[in-house]
Amino acid sequence: MPRTHIERRRVLGAGGALAAGAAIGVGGGPLGGGTAAAETAVTPTAAPGDRKVVLITGTSSGFGHLTALTLARAGHHVFASMRDTNGANAEVAGRLRTTATEESLALDVVDIDVRHDASVEHGVGRVLRRVDRIDVLVNNAGYFYPALLETMTIDDVRAMFDTNVFGHLRMNRAVLPAMRAQGEGLVVQTTTALGRFVFPFMGAYVGTKWAMEAMAEASRYELRRLGVDVVILEPGAYNTDLVDPNGVGYYRRYLHRLSRDDARRRAAYGDLAQRTEGHLVEEPGLPDNQEVADAIASLVEAPSAERPVRLLVAGAADFLGEVHGVHERFQREVMEGSGFGDLL
Repeated sequence: MPRTHIERRRVLGAGGALAAGAAIGVGGGPLGGGTAAAETAVTPTAAPGDRKVVLITGTSSGFGHLTALTLARAGHHVFASMRDTNGANAEVAGRLRTTATEESLALDVVDIDVRHDASVEHGVGRVLRRVDRIDVLVNNAGYFYPALLETMTIDDVRAMFDTNVFGHLRMNRAVLPAMRAQGEGLVVQTTTALGRFVFPFMGAYVGTKWAMEAMAEASRYELRRLGVDVVILEPGAYNTDLVDPNGVGYYRRYLHRLSRDDARRRAAYGDLAQRTEGHLVEEPGLPDNQEVADAIASLVEAPSAERPVRLLVAGAADFLGEVHGVHERFQREVMEGSGFGDLL
């Protein structure tokens, strides 16, 4: 997808800062004109008083991994969480720890499997015992593969929701009491441009993103008066491990576990069944993944009043700005007409 240029939005500017005129949001800071200048940015080092404690999920690869390194190098204390740090992710966890030592970064690895209540509670508790606060939660963990929706069992769909929706809600429930007690905090809810429109063969995945878009926006209204900001981050098209190798691997396992009945269902779709695999092909010439990490760094460092409800990152389609503009107008009217205008 092309780089975004959206009327009446804030744009991610060079240096990792939210420049006036960046991404559209309901109840965010002042909006103005502007154009994107989102080349790979160097995030400024946080002053001691601006240093944040940041907990990030899904840091074994992709956006989460880059964000952990970017924020730690900017001077924040980062807890990079991932599952199975003594097994499948032991190597990447070890590399992060080595980087932290070599570069003298405040970067710790914590084992959290967002699919399990006990793991979330234990991991978040460990962070709070160590530093007694969490300023920023970046909900980034994700799970993806394409499939004809009819051929996915209820367990298949449930598994995708368990990571992409319930996992994020588990993290919120574990972290928000500390943020409310502090009287301040930021939750960055990473969704996708596909949280606002639909592609075939991605019904379950897109369904999880639509669900989190709605719940994150509701949480924004509920938490704002308590000092906690919720921002929905919407990356567009990027080549990340979410697709290859992770999505490819999950897709192969899906094919392998198809029952005879579901295999017949799939065959009945003819060539459409093969077209699902188009979502597993990486596109050339897409933006640098570092842009997403820089966008998150910008949100961390921005004043609360300048954080929008939604931030589109370069790589999201132009038309989403129009979608967000219409949504903002109607949402404001509905909120004000229903007596909730003070929560915008």
